[in-house]
Amino acid sequence: MSVDGIACAVGVSKVSIRRHLDLLSRDGLVSFENEQHERGRPGRVYFLTDKAELLFPNSYKALALGVIQKVGVVFGPQAVNKVLRRQSDDASKSLREDVQGLTFEKKVKRLSVLVDERGYNVSIRKMGDGSFSWKQRNCPMLAVANVYCQLCDDELRTYRDLLETEVVRDCRIAAGAKSCDYRIYRPDRPAKGADADRSVQADTVAETRRRGPSQKNRRRVPRDEW
Repeated sequence: MSVDGIACAVGVSKVSIRRHLDLLSRDGLVSFENEQHERGRPGRVYFLTDKAELLFPNSYKALALGVIQKVGVVFGPQAVNKVLRRQSDDASKSLREDVQGLTFEKKVKRLSVLVDERGYNVSIRKMGDGSFSWKQRNCPMLAVANVYCQLCDDELRTYRDLLETEVVRDCRIAAGAKSCDYRIYRPDRPAKGADADRSVQADTVAETRRRGPSQKNRRRVPRDEW
């Protein structure tokens, strides 16, 4: 969130917010990125670090991951994939009603609000060619996505289906990036020669930096089992 957004949300002056953010930054609890705007200087957008996440109760993450893993043990990997796909389809269905019938630009803006309300901390920026840069600075399902990569695949598929246009992913939090970044192209101006998921090639480097060489805790259900 920006300083303005935090100040508005908690009802405290921007000067006080900046002072608290400086203290939290020194303790390694928050970090920031510079975000470009159409006019003026870049602004800082703050987000919690992994260290800060440990301060919040998160037993539900272990519960969600544990349940999914038990499904795999009892019913097999195909059942896990079906459960995750059904969850993705249900989420897509609930979002579709709110964006159906809108123009491309309104659809992107409306979807960003809906996804942000679900805890993904979304920000979008319109590019010069009419496409949109989409950034998610939080992943509520990170504990599961770290193990089951198809959550990320389903998210990309959902955005493409809902927006009815080409969507390219550049990076993702589950691979060690600070955010999940997408590029949403106008339906009448598709990207030329772009892969649907450019984050795949970057995953190896990002994950190695964050986790080291071991990948024992990472698992993807093969596509031929879908």
